[in-house]
Amino acid sequence: MKSPKSKIKQELTKLWTGELVAVISFWICFFIFKKWLINTKMLISVIYPLTVLSLILIQGSIYWLILLRRLSMPQFAITNTKKIYSILKTVDFLLLCLGIPIIILNYINVNVVISAIFILAFALIEWINYYKIRLSYSYNPLVLLKRIKNGKLSKSRLAREISKR
Repeated sequence: MKSPKSKIKQELTKLWTGELVAVISFWICFFIFKKWLINTKMLISVIYPLTVLSLILIQGSIYWLILLRRLSMPQFAITNTKKIYSILKTVDFLLLCLGIPIIILNYINVNVVISAIFILAFALIEWINYYKIRLSYSYNPLVLLKRIKNGKLSKSRLAREISKR
């Protein structure tokens, strides 16, 4: 039987590697489908939200890696994490807000705009999941819906850490 610390270590490893694999996968898909983005405006419409999403996922991956390191060194990066992620939270939010105008200004094709908005929405969901409210509870989406219905959403781990005094 695995110890609680071993289970936490396994979960944190899965989280930090999963976020990096997601970033790599999204960019591989981008390069596969890039041939249909026939001009600069189309490229910008997709690259901008994909970059914002990637930045947020990489930040998440690094955060899980920090927590993994804290299993053996409890005070690891406590002060710096709070400072850095407080700044990143604001920068990411500003980048997300710029997304819609950038997509609109580069409008050429409805399918590209829909794809770009979908990617930006995914980035916003990830931002909320990291910096506001925990949205990931289970692989079953009904678990999240039940928590929303019952008002049982909790502050995310990173949001709690940032708000500590």
